[in-house]
Amino acid sequence: MGKRVTIYDIAREAGVSAATVSYVINDREGQSISEETKNKIWHVVNMLNYKPNVFAKNLRSASDAKLIAVCTENNGYLEKAEFVNALERLSAALRDNYDMILRMPPFGRISNADAIIAYNVTKDTFYDIGNKNYIPLIAVNCLVEDKLFFQVTADYAALRRKADEYFKSSYDFVCLAPADAALKRQITEAFDSVVFVESGKELQSLKTEKMLTVNGIIAEFFKTSEADVLYVDLYSPVCEQTADCIRKALSREPFDVHAYKIAP
Repeated sequence: MGKRVTIYDIAREAGVSAATVSYVINDREGQSISEETKNKIWHVVNMLNYKPNVFAKNLRSASDAKLIAVCTENNGYLEKAEFVNALERLSAALRDNYDMILRMPPFGRISNADAIIAYNVTKDTFYDIGNKNYIPLIAVNCLVEDKLFFQVTADYAALRRKADEYFKSSYDFVCLAPADAALKRQITEAFDSVVFVESGKELQSLKTEKMLTVNGIIAEFFKTSEADVLYVDLYSPVCEQTADCIRKALSREPFDVHAYKIAP
């Protein structure tokens, strides 16, 4: 087993004092430390795979458990309900070797996590999180198209083929509006008729005869209606793939594939 990396190793590589390193990794306020110095320290922390002692103060009952921070911008009732569903699936996919903490905006330094999942955020928010945290970061339901990060989204082309085969005529794809503009554009380009729902009121006023959805709460709402509803559950495979990306990212081994499209 190699020598454990210490705060003094970080200080030496970054060219700063051990005190400065301590202030940065513990997110101490009231210190005049430039952003350039902070970024340099966090780059060295990531490079040497250093684990600050602050981990022991947070949620860790088992030393082998990894802590995953989940960042999201979900605000509406429907979004929050679906997000809880996704968290349950993700927890099941990660199993017993991981703990999760939920972070809501504004996002800053997350000093006690091993990796971060950015779930349904804008591209700008994703990079804002990445610029403040030099640990593995996975984009879920957000298009970043950057080989530095793992990305997990639905395969909307494959989803359309499945729906076309089922309905054999026109239908509406009804889903929650994604935060990321590029993902929203990808969805509208994949289907002839898309209805983005942002509130319960919009859901109640929606009139449709044939509907495709990947959102459980929408499918449940129309369960007793006369509409022909095709519900395709992508949460489980998306969460399984996300869990696999976390394991790959934490292994710190190079991988050729970073973007995954989940087909039904």
